[in-house]
Amino acid sequence: MNEPLVDPGEPVKHTDDRDGLKEEGVPKRLLSYKEALEALLPQVPSPVSIQTPLLSSLGRILANSVGADRDLPPFDKSFMDGFAVRSQDAVSAPVWLKVVGIVAAGTSSLPTIGAGEAAQIMTGAPMPPGADAVQMVEKTRAVEGAFVELTESVRPGQNVSFRGTEVKCGDTVLPAGRSVNAAAIGVLATFGKTEVDVLNTPKAVIVSTGDELVAVDQRPSFGQIRNSNGPMLWALCQELGVEAEIFPSVRDNPEEIAAAIDKALESDLVLFSGGVSMGEYDYVYRVLVERGVDLLFHKVAVKPGKPICVGRKGACMVFGLPGNPVSAFVTFQLFVRPSVRQWMGCGSGSLPQIEATLLKNVKQKPGRTFF
Repeated sequence: MNEPLVDPGEPVKHTDDRDGLKEEGVPKRLLSYKEALEALLPQVPSPVSIQTPLLSSLGRILANSVGADRDLPPFDKSFMDGFAVRSQDAVSAPVWLKVVGIVAAGTSSLPTIGAGEAAQIMTGAPMPPGADAVQMVEKTRAVEGAFVELTESVRPGQNVSFRGTEVKCGDTVLPAGRSVNAAAIGVLATFGKTEVDVLNTPKAVIVSTGDELVAVDQRPSFGQIRNSNGPMLWALCQELGVEAEIFPSVRDNPEEIAAAIDKALESDLVLFSGGVSMGEYDYVYRVLVERGVDLLFHKVAVKPGKPICVGRKGACMVFGLPGNPVSAFVTFQLFVRPSVRQWMGCGSGSLPQIEATLLKNVKQKPGRTFF
């Protein structure tokens, strides 16, 4: 693990400088956003393959390629309602043919089509032996007796899907690394995949800290605010397909924070909000180290979200996000999102970047990337 970039022991003393970056025990130059990601992403656990029921695989990433267990179509079939015929009997039209049977989808008993004969056939039904084309019903006319008139000629293979023309048995139909969406579910079902090998998604725990926090359903007293970060971070996790649990908020008390950390570290991913800055009551980053979390970094040259800290204990990743809701939202997108996407086998998941021209000036001190 990387050595922490800040001593988690005594409270950090602040000294004023032009950029607000000079603090005792902290390097004068903070990690840039790019440098922080370079330190973070190699520490993200590798994806793990698990098997899940078909209907639970939606939104997951395929761990292995999926092959066809049969040809598709599995038999020669009609893709029109009409009449199955021998094309050589219908080179010139109009022509009368004797109807020797009806073939519906799912039929296993098929008539054999001989010279001058035809069988009524439905869309998706298997082609009867001897027939090599289908004339659609709109181009036929019923005539007296057991006969049908084809009003237009038919060429070989017309309106027929032949066995294996879409997929051959053994062909790869879905590659490893593919996200399972509704279309993929249909393909998996087509080839009998009741169980699917997918990459596991981490389970997250969300802990908000602060003496000022009250539950969403409570009316805040003077000096209090509702805990909006918990539900917001939960929703951000859901958008990534990550199952998350919101722990009760924790007061700015080292013992309570330590107890919450010990419980939270049993999960794969821990998201703290608040308590990571340099104030007298910002205990989270210090208690994290005391509980055996190796800090990868604490504070990054970004705005908003400078106080963020990130660490790891075993396979558990810990993100200490700022308590300000905007900062918590932005740092989730900048650091948690790419980590989780990589964890799930989706690549880094970094946000797209475009170039644009500002229509008005933005005030921003040098030294930090402004998001």
